[in-house]
Amino acid sequence: MNQMIISGVNSQTFVCSNLGRIEHFYTVVLGLRVLKRTVSHLDGRLPVITFGFNSHAEELPRTQTVTYLEWNPIFYMMPKEGFTDPALVADAVSNPRVGDAKGRWGAGTNHHLALHVPNRNGLLKWKRRLTDLGIHVTGPYNRNYFHAIYLRDPDGAIIEIATSEPGFGHDETILGSEFKPQPEENLVGGRSELHVASETWPAPVPLITDDYALRGFHHITSISSNAERTEKFFVETVGLRLIKKTDYLDEKGGTHYYYACDEDLSPGSVITFFGLPNYVPGRLGTGLSHHFTLEVENEPALADHRERLRRAGVDVSGIQDAIYNKIFHFRDPDGHICAVSTPSNFTIDEDREDLGQSLCLPESLEPNRAKIERHLAFRPAPTPVLEA
Repeated sequence: MNQMIISGVNSQTFVCSNLGRIEHFYTVVLGLRVLKRTVSHLDGRLPVITFGFNSHAEELPRTQTVTYLEWNPIFYMMPKEGFTDPALVADAVSNPRVGDAKGRWGAGTNHHLALHVPNRNGLLKWKRRLTDLGIHVTGPYNRNYFHAIYLRDPDGAIIEIATSEPGFGHDETILGSEFKPQPEENLVGGRSELHVASETWPAPVPLITDDYALRGFHHITSISSNAERTEKFFVETVGLRLIKKTDYLDEKGGTHYYYACDEDLSPGSVITFFGLPNYVPGRLGTGLSHHFTLEVENEPALADHRERLRRAGVDVSGIQDAIYNKIFHFRDPDGHICAVSTPSNFTIDEDREDLGQSLCLPESLEPNRAKIERHLAFRPAPTPVLEA
């Protein structure tokens, strides 16, 4: 693929067991705002909430969004195919399979979402704020290209908060041109975990102020069982740019490859993969990402990119109307669900100042609003259809 038509990262979608807990976590704890309350375009029985980032003076607005889809039953597993096809989703909701609803990360799944904060002081303020709220935090770790802390959402999904300093270019002139070993003091076994755990901001930070408010995505990280195969796929087939080949800092023998969606390496334009050879496959479910979505500029570009992937032998879904954008899904070589979409427009059914205030439904589901609202209010577990 000769040209990069992927313009950035659009969103990441997670699976949770209770949207109320998730809303409190993202709005009250992390300071994001609700952009949309709706249901999945694939099935009206699956509630969805989308969060966005606040704008800050002299900074470009961050358009990436974090979306959560609720899979409520405790004793029914999510379909292993995921929620990508309307017929399969309808069958999964109507005919659930007994099993563990909780996801498990592994090869072919996401590992974490990294959110962006400007500097290390802000990172330490987040550590102090979160630990004072009773949330377990690991870090701050020196990742050589940024500093980072780690926490989990209410269902256990891993969330990272990462700085933009010192950046990807400080250890090589041509990004991605060679493998860059990490300093020993950053690697597992070489760093002082006691020093890391003891470092925090010296005073309570009960209010989220502009200096350390979350700015958007920093990167998205998934797991590959074969780093070279994943590199070939995302560079030659998807059309991303490899910008860094280095060590995985938390597992000896693992690798960490970084890919960019644009030439500017702007925050939110990077996806990365831990290379863990022959790692056990993951399982979709609550506490795990369902998919990440890359963005193209418009519908013709979306159709063009889908056709390019199809000609390259990638199994792609049809283009779907997801209400606020157009989207199609595909899988990477390990089976991780990925997507490409047009830019999201959440103002088609709400004024900008009223975003997230009410339940928005597509026109086709409006006649069923009372039924849907009752279903969402009580969140009944799916009822299997018994054989006659």
